Amino acid sequence: MIERLWLQPPLAFARLGPSSVPCDSYRYGPSDLTPRGSGKTTVVPDVTLDLAEDGTLSERMPQDVQFKDGAGWRPICPYFELHGSWTVDGKSGTGPVTEQVLADSGLSLADVRWEVSVANLKAHHITQQDGDRIEARADLAGDDHRRHTLEGRSPRDARQPLVPSGVSLPLGSVQLPAPNAELPELRLRFTPGAGFVYGPQGHDPESGYELPPERLILNPEAAWSGFKATDDDFRTAPVLLFAGAERSWRSLGLVDDVCDGTVSVSLSGGPTATARIVSAPPRFSPDRRPFVSLADGLADRVQRADVHDSAYFEDEEQTALEVRDLFERVLETMSGVNVDVQNERSAGSNVRLANYLSLSPEDARALAFPPPQPLLGLLLGLTELGRRRHRRFVALEVLEDMIRERRELIQEQVRAPAQADGPGAVTLASPRFYTRQMPSGMRGSDAYPMHLTRRQYDLLVGWADQLREDTEPDS
Repeated sequence: MIERLWLQPPLAFARLGPSSVPCDSYRYGPSDLTPRGSGKTTVVPDVTLDLAEDGTLSERMPQDVQFKDGAGWRPICPYFELHGSWTVDGKSGTGPVTEQVLADSGLSLADVRWEVSVANLKAHHITQQDGDRIEARADLAGDDHRRHTLEGRSPRDARQPLVPSGVSLPLGSVQLPAPNAELPELRLRFTPGAGFVYGPQGHDPESGYELPPERLILNPEAAWSGFKATDDDFRTAPVLLFAGAERSWRSLGLVDDVCDGTVSVSLSGGPTATARIVSAPPRFSPDRRPFVSLADGLADRVQRADVHDSAYFEDEEQTALEVRDLFERVLETMSGVNVDVQNERSAGSNVRLANYLSLSPEDARALAFPPPQPLLGLLLGLTELGRRRHRRFVALEVLEDMIRERRELIQEQVRAPAQADGPGAVTLASPRFYTRQMPSGMRGSDAYPMHLTRRQYDLLVGWADQLREDTEPDS
């Protein structure tokens, strides 16, 4: 009898792409740290599962990874694999669920039910009108290996549904591979949308957003078509994140085909399992890892206390690897950022905030980096200087020597997370202002200057303290 089910992974990210060929699997390889290397992470192909239209599943090892082809970006199409625990004839087992595991419990593929439910609620989030919801659902029996389109529709009982009756907005598709002797596990594959934008019927091509006629399917009378933001209700951070906002604060009624939702599976009269799926834009720089990732955020939630224990830093090799990985990701992020432009944006934000708070705009401007002296042959002087400096930090010994010489280096140069304004009037010391502390010139999701997670910051501080403790006095 199968007693428990779960899906691996419990959370997966699909990435949009108009190509009909999914992107091959890949993993991160070692950084190129040769004398003339980039210092950035390499991308290495990994075992890839190919799913045919009839559900046939096969395995291969690609020679390289191709992210785009003539049609555009190749989509990232994740698989969900069903796992479970069971007891058969008094013997307990756990692992991937296969047809044999089902048969041992008196079940077949037909007794397995899958349900995929996704939605695009961007327009609804802003208008708060039920008619602007776009939702799709697919129900599949375990022995159904056809591809099923996720047809996004708006509630039929809404007064003005964004997706009118008789049409649908495709949010992707799902398919169950047929198990075979080489790949017997039960899986579901999610394929995201193509990354298209859809608009209302009668959309004005002079609006600056030209769409093909076949994608002008939305209701021009829906609340989202013509929604106008007010100066005290922006709904999003940053504000005005919709087409048309840049001209009149009025929505043009455009919608893309991203979505998120759940993948659920159940056995007839037995347990169920649920995982989450998120459809996201393409990874435009797949070899550049963010220095604050989803994994960092989750670790901050459940493992923050680890770095508050001095014993954590006794494993110097493991701690150094974690710190080096962070600085490698900082370098990779910086290699894709125009620091000069971001610095000027930050300085301008400081000036506007200072004027609003009746503080000195000149002093607020000076909190950011001054425009650098031009470097021979280089247009982006600040960007190049930053990359050169961070390239040195990948050799962790350089940073270690700096910390041994300056005990408070981390606190001085790295922005502390989750700071709040002090009591009394707001001053230029407020965390609302962009400064030269790292990460410099980057905006966080809370509309304040970006910072590391608390765990990352405390890791750096604890690591630096340990380095100082191991340093000979007066050295």
